[in-house]
Amino acid sequence: MERNLKERLLEESRYDDNVKEDIWRELEARLDLEPVAPAGLPKRNRKQRRSTKMRTVRITATVAAAALLAIGVFLAMPAGTAFMKDAKNWFAPQKKVEVEVEGEKEQTDQQLHQNEESRYVIYYDKERYKLVQQDGKDVVTTKEPLPAQYPEVSLTIEQNKDVSPEELIKRLSESLAGQYAQVGEVEKVTEPFEGYRVRASDGKKWDSKVIVLYTTANGKQGSFALTEKYFLEASEGHGARFEQMLKQFRVLDE
Repeated sequence: MERNLKERLLEESRYDDNVKEDIWRELEARLDLEPVAPAGLPKRNRKQRRSTKMRTVRITATVAAAALLAIGVFLAMPAGTAFMKDAKNWFAPQKKVEVEVEGEKEQTDQQLHQNEESRYVIYYDKERYKLVQQDGKDVVTTKEPLPAQYPEVSLTIEQNKDVSPEELIKRLSESLAGQYAQVGEVEKVTEPFEGYRVRASDGKKWDSKVIVLYTTANGKQGSFALTEKYFLEASEGHGARFEQMLKQFRVLDE
């Protein structure tokens, strides 16, 4: 039964594998099952066995009901949200995350950032980047400033409380027209989260500026805008790392 519950959680949930495993471990820690007696102990009489069997059935049924309820609530929650206050227990302050960069997979040490005011969390690669707050925005940028000849490299997260994701991406896309030579069409996406995306670039040279804009719901009436900026040669480097960070972005419920 325990295996079936775990499989349902892992298969049907819309969260990524790391979060699902964290949630299952939290559930396991709360299940208080009677341990199995070691082999070699004296056999109990029929009455004792019957009593123990009935008690085990009751415990199993209670545990199953509680676990199913917890999983049911989890599965019913909108994608991109977390378990209210208990969510903090499932988001470790730091964790290892695998990232594929230029065709090679590597393990990175990632730091949790929780924005209490905007109600979201995200992990970022603490070895290569720092997170700073600028004008009410959270900005992930390189730890060491890049030389002057390199365009900006950053991932910016900003909340707009009054505009829907669909309307916001439309406005942002229109604003790119006078800044970038090539602006793509707005796309509806499910990765790295549910929302909208538009890409733009300023040419095909190694240092041509690239921008990728995402919008997603903030759980209320507004939205988040998440903006990646880098240059063409860094698409498989900084670009891939930013995409991985966005997979760790979660909006928290009130």
